[in-house]
Order: sequence, then C-alpha cells, then structure tokens
Amino acid sequence: MVVLRGCEILEALKLLSADKVPVLQVDSSKVKVRSLQPGLKPITLETVIKAGIEGPRLPYRSFDAQIEEVPNIEVSLNELSIWKKVKERRLRVYDNTLELLYKDWPTPLVKLQSFSSEERSVWAKLEGANPYSNSVKDRIGWSMIMSALEEGRLGDILYEATSTNTGIAITAIANLLGRKARLFIPKTIQKASDVFLKVLGADVVRVPVGLTIEAIGEVDARSRAEGATHLNQFENDANFKVHLKYTAKEIDEQLESRGLKPDCIIGGLGTSGHMSAVSIYFKSKYGDTVKIIGVQPAPNEVIPGIRRIETGMKWVHWVDFDQIIDVKKNEAIEGALTVARREGLLIGLSAGAVFYAFAKVAEDKGVYVLIFPDTGYKYAEQFEEYFHSVQQC
Repeated sequence: MVVLRGCEILEALKLLSADKVPVLQVDSSKVKVRSLQPGLKPITLETVIKAGIEGPRLPYRSFDAQIEEVPNIEVSLNELSIWKKVKERRLRVYDNTLELLYKDWPTPLVKLQSFSSEERSVWAKLEGANPYSNSVKDRIGWSMIMSALEEGRLGDILYEATSTNTGIAITAIANLLGRKARLFIPKTIQKASDVFLKVLGADVVRVPVGLTIEAIGEVDARSRAEGATHLNQFENDANFKVHLKYTAKEIDEQLESRGLKPDCIIGGLGTSGHMSAVSIYFKSKYGDTVKIIGVQPAPNEVIPGIRRIETGMKWVHWVDFDQIIDVKKNEAIEGALTVARREGLLIGLSAGAVFYAFAKVAEDKGVYVLIFPDTGYKYAEQFEEYFHSVQQC
C-alpha cells in the first residue's frame, strides 16, 4: 500500500512507473499557483489549464501548485498496475548470440530533437544497434548466409569483398556456424579494419583497388578455383530482400506507432540494397508523397560504405529516387561531428554524409527519416586526419 498526498502525487506516480492514475476533483478556487522561474511571464491557474488542454507545455518546474484540503489517497501498488508484465523482448534474454541479431529487431528509430521543431520531426534509424559489425551490414550478412545454408550451397570457407562492416558481419556469423571467412579489402580502407577482422579470426587480404566492387572479379575467380562460397553482397538478392522484408517495414511501423508517415527518407548508396528496398516499399505504399533521396560521394571522393551510382549497382536501377546528392568526405565528417555535438551520437562517415545531405534539402515542415548505417568507432583514423588538416589551415 502507498499513501499519496498533495502535489507530490504526480512525481510519486512517475517514480512508481504507474500505468493507472488516481483522479481527484478539487475546487479551483482552492488551488494556488506560484511561478518558480524569474523572468518568465507570471503563471496562473488559467495558464496551466490552457497549457494542459491546448499546449504548448510549460517549462519544467516553472510553477508549483498548492491545493487546500487535499485528502490522502490510499491505493495498492497492484491497482496502479506497476506490476504489468514486461514483454519478453524487452528483457533481452537470448538463447544464443545469433538471436542478438534478428530477435532484437527492429533497430531503434529515434527523434533528433535538436533538429526538430513543432512542424518538422527528424528521425534517425540507428543501424549501429546491430550486434556484430554495429552496422546495417549485419542484416545482409545474416540474410546471405542463411539463404545459402537453406539452399545447400554454404561451403566451409566464405569469400567476400568488403570495406569492413559486411566482413565483420559475415565472419561473426560464420564463426557461429563453424565456417571460416576470407575477406578482400581495398587499400583505401582504414587499417583498423584488419585488426577487428583478425580478432574474429578472418583471413584478411588487402587488394590494390580503391573501391570494394573493383575486387569482385578477383574474389569470384579465386572462390571458384579454391572451392569457397562467394556470397557477393553486390549481386546477392538476399541483400535486397532482407531490407524489403525488415528494414523498410520497421521504419513504416515505427512511424505509424507515433501516428506519422514519412515525407522524406534519406540514405547512402553502397550496394544500393537498403535504399532500393526502402524506395520500393514506400513508393508502393504511399506513392510520390514520400520523397526518397540517395547519397553518394562527390567525384574523386572516398567515403567508406558508399560509392557513386556509375560504379555499378544492381538494385538501384529497379527503383525511383527523387534526388541523388553528392557529398565530399570532409562534409561527411562535418555532418558526423554535428550530430555528435548536438545529439551525442557517434555516427560513422556514411551516416555523416546522410546528415549533411539532409541539411542541404531540409525544409521547415515534414517528417524526415535519416538512415544511419553504422557508428563512428571504426573511423578514428579519418577523424584524426580531419582534425589535423583543420589545425594546419
């Protein structure tokens, strides 16, 4: 049993995580409201009532209220419904590490408050919440491997060309299935990637190319000659399918839970799997009321995880993009820094490019979804180089 009294009632209910709230009826003439923050326009009972009915909300702890002759309320904790059973998924208990991935979907969709307003809401889809590579690539690693396993073509050794994240995802899942991974990484990718992959037990081969896709021919030939399974994220439809079945649908249902539908979705183009699936899903459901924007590196720029359309993408040609935006590497880094310093999220360079593109096209109204593919922890070298270059200017 808990006893609640006076103005402490709401705070007590909040601390108890109560789902049900006792209701009191009082004579308004016996309610006294006092402003607590100097400099604000005096707050009256009428102001409080109007804010509660019409909004906007009053600033936190901007007033207090004293009510004469408030009776004590005796209510059991059970009546407040604080013992409501927590859903199993929220408890986050798993029978194996593979369940960490697919049983914890959807990944979070979070409102970026510092970039939102009363008429504009900006949401970030945080694919960095995936457990292995901390990136969107966990989805395709799982999908490609499970598809190959079901089709009876998953060999003992998996080959893949990767810029980092897909390689981490494939190696992690391969470990769980008793397989080995050999990964082919372009010379332009940060050295830290080799360390992460070797920790997981992958065989890492550096190849003298600038873009991951430029290594596909060599990887395909070597996998055939050596009897390995080449998953090939650039051509494997399991990539596209997992995003159509899960990623796009998650975004839709997450927004629907807040009574929203997107006006604009922005994401980077790498294999083009996730943004092509997002385009097909939302264009099919909502038509041209949803704007789909792809982000690619500017000419002669290298941003890990994304590339230019003309380098060859399978699924991007199946769908309609309303706009493609070019972003320079330093602009992507600056986008990541802005998000980190305004929202506290350490995002990767491709996510920084997505944010930079948003900043270029954003209007004052609408519902925007930014797909952030990964976190920023793998990109210390690029951040360090940027800070050094800024100091030299």
